Amino acid sequence: MSSDKIIPLGFDHYGFKVYPSEKIYYGEFPYKINFKGNIIHRDIKEHEKLDNLLYRGYDWSYSQSTYTNKHRVVYFQSIDKFNEILQDMPHLVKKVFGPIDKAHAEYISNPFADNVFQHVYREKYWYNKYDVKIDIRSRDIYSWSNSSSADLEKPANDFVDFIKQQSFDYVLYLDNDSKYWANNYLYLKSDDLSEIQPWISMLYSEVVEKINSAVIYPTDK
Repeated sequence: MSSDKIIPLGFDHYGFKVYPSEKIYYGEFPYKINFKGNIIHRDIKEHEKLDNLLYRGYDWSYSQSTYTNKHRVVYFQSIDKFNEILQDMPHLVKKVFGPIDKAHAEYISNPFADNVFQHVYREKYWYNKYDVKIDIRSRDIYSWSNSSSADLEKPANDFVDFIKQQSFDYVLYLDNDSKYWANNYLYLKSDDLSEIQPWISMLYSEVVEKINSAVIYPTDK
């Protein structure tokens, strides 16, 4: 979805605190509302009213609704329908998500413009202290018939050993007991990343899949 079609919400929208969308949901919905009620327990009459507002004389393709164990989630492509629901059903709204500003809208529209480095819009740092998360490349992206899967294991182990030799504070999450070596992350601070960045570029670039830098929005505004 092109960013020029997305209208940012700011930190406050119709009296609701706005939480930053982490992405364009399902590739087409920049706005999301969590509603009170869930798949097990909800006010049926109130949700019927919500359904009437959502779908009365309206193209269903412009929104998507689902129930979870925690709440009902509705994704919106149109800010007009999004605003209408906020105005007409405010008592049912639990949490509001959307792009905060133009830069945020541009990022979620094209998050992988940079092949390695990306910004991630979050409410807080990882572990409440680390503003960088490095995704360590996983073997599950390769086929076992491809020799690259075996070739990746040594540099991945070397990178982990290199990190363990560092004196700065970090968290290393490894799933290397799995035969696929999936879901491996390194959490650290940006100042410490700057120290090891040259080594990553020279020796471990094939191991680092993504460097995520947290952009924190003060959602208490």
